[in-house]
Amino acid sequence: MRQTYPEPSSDRTPLYARAKVACAHFQIARSTLWQWTKNRHGFPQPLKAGEKVTLFDINAIDAFLKAQAAK
Repeated sequence: MRQTYPEPSSDRTPLYARAKVACAHFQIARSTLWQWTKNRHGFPQPLKAGEKVTLFDINAIDAFLKAQAAK
């Protein structure tokens, strides 16, 4: 069965996903995602949805990466 990942949209509506899905979407390791969260100034911070649930905004990360690439 093929796994589907969320499609980022052009509007600013948050599209939340857990770290595993966010990493698969951006094709990065989980350790890379957490390093970006800690070390990159202006990187969108995750949302704690519960004690063991952390969500990342796919659209905000996509916008951040596009802005960084444009520099």
